[in-house]
Amino acid sequence: MTRLSQLACLLPLLGLFADLAHASPLADEQLRAFLESKDDEVTPLNHLARRDAMGFKPRHLRPEEYIKRDTISGPDVGQRPNFNGQDPEPERGATGASFLSNSNHEIDAQNVDNIAGPTTDAGTVPNLKWSMSLSHTRLLKGGWVREQTITDLPPSKDIAGAELRLAPNAYRELHWHRVAEWGYILGGTGRVTLVDEEGKSFQSDIKGPTNTSDPDIYYFPPGVPHSIQALDQGLEILLIFTDGNFDALGTTFMLSDWLAHTPLEVVAKNFGVNTSVFNNIPQKDPYILESTVPPPGLGKGVPPSDPQGTSKNKYVFSISQQKKQTAPGGGGWVKIQDSATNFPISKDLASALVFVEPNGLRELHWHTADEWLYIISGTGRATAFAGSSTSRTFDFQAGDTAVFPVSYGHYMKNTSPTQPLIFLELFKAPRFVDFSATQWLALTPPQVVADLLNISVATVESFKKQKQVIVA
Repeated sequence: MTRLSQLACLLPLLGLFADLAHASPLADEQLRAFLESKDDEVTPLNHLARRDAMGFKPRHLRPEEYIKRDTISGPDVGQRPNFNGQDPEPERGATGASFLSNSNHEIDAQNVDNIAGPTTDAGTVPNLKWSMSLSHTRLLKGGWVREQTITDLPPSKDIAGAELRLAPNAYRELHWHRVAEWGYILGGTGRVTLVDEEGKSFQSDIKGPTNTSDPDIYYFPPGVPHSIQALDQGLEILLIFTDGNFDALGTTFMLSDWLAHTPLEVVAKNFGVNTSVFNNIPQKDPYILESTVPPPGLGKGVPPSDPQGTSKNKYVFSISQQKKQTAPGGGGWVKIQDSATNFPISKDLASALVFVEPNGLRELHWHTADEWLYIISGTGRATAFAGSSTSRTFDFQAGDTAVFPVSYGHYMKNTSPTQPLIFLELFKAPRFVDFSATQWLALTPPQVVADLLNISVATVESFKKQKQVIVA
């Protein structure tokens, strides 16, 4: 066969290949009808085509994100995976593959973005989440405690947390810390006492949340000796310390432990008593003690008389007395506490109580200090952007802690359509500071933003110039 005749035989095939090369999913009439039914912001993607031609069924994405017609799938816009009541599988669209061996499906179901994260996740971001339910619980006479420190969550260098439970009338033994201690009353009632650097005493009752009010918080500066006692309801506290390596030697100092490791004659001489008085000092600090005599009830405690007088500082702050800042973006409210505005003694720690309505969004933002997070109730989802095309998405439930390192861009989405999401934001800083992505773009020359993001100037001009904080 001559070269000319060979070429003649190939011409029909070349024509077919040319047609395929120029084929577009937009030529599909059903897809075109779908796009026309949406607003102008919907951008067609090249992989939009018939599901049967693509060889997969996108059963793990939210059904409502898909057109009901069986032959067309919607774009992957980063929606949370939905496994339709089945065990989670590491599949998303045409990527991944199902488990062949067993997996802990209960943990998988609570962390679906670990199993099938959005396509925007990229690079390697370390784990930024820790559940208090994974911490070892120390069971003690009169209560328990469980911690989250840097050994559990290595990126959390500035802050460590703990949950402390005291049975009715039990108390946390007398102690002090090298670092500051901040407490959020999760439930019950109690009483705190301390002596400041001038020898002046302070005593205050503390209360947890009720159906109509928010709880109290407290702050003990570094070195200040203090005690905490539960009243007749018992007490549970979220404790925050301004050092992620809280269990390091030289961080916490127990009074009984100190005296037990000091020569007895020195102890007796120091307090001006006979050595026999201290024969029964505990040789191992008890951490929590049961009270031998019930304390006076709520509002009835009387501190010992102090010739120096009482401290002028206020170490307890009642969030219930603080006015809610309704988010300009709708969708919730926030209450901020820091030394610059309303809690002067809290010089090393700033905090915010955040309430996000169902389906609401704590807006895209970042901070000038590491944000330590604690979920009080509800469920949420957040993506941490670490820069350099690196990001990772996490899912949250009540009792979870997390850290977003300084300057990491992030948000917090309430994933429930019916229940609010309530959480704490905490910072080792004297003042609460955040930067809003929306406000930044709205106050930048519109053409600059339009050119960068390839959007219209009109769209940029529609952005809100005030921090939205939470978006409905």
